[in-house]
Amino acid sequence: MAMGSYKFGASVRIPLIVLDAGVAFTEDVSPTIKEIIKPNNALASGFPDSMISANEDYGTYYYDYSPDIPGDYIVILCYSYGGMEFSLIENFTVNPASSAIPRAEAR
Repeated sequence: MAMGSYKFGASVRIPLIVLDAGVAFTEDVSPTIKEIIKPNNALASGFPDSMISANEDYGTYYYDYSPDIPGDYIVILCYSYGGMEFSLIENFTVNPASSAIPRAEAR
């Protein structure tokens, strides 16, 4: 699922919710960001890294990431339970910085 677009220089919050049949899964699953693939196909450094618990009662986690180049990023997230590893994929876009201020124009 796409996470949307961000301006270059902004921090991107990568969310995760762990559900079981639509109900928050509150067991310890130790979610991590396994890899972040940058627009130039290079791997971002510092991964894997643990995600932060946002709310244990709702099985929600997040990770704040600061992209260093504009373009499309792919995020591989993993969590473990019962000796099995589960993986998810997310993506987001970082738009280049623009010095132009948007303005409305009459047509």
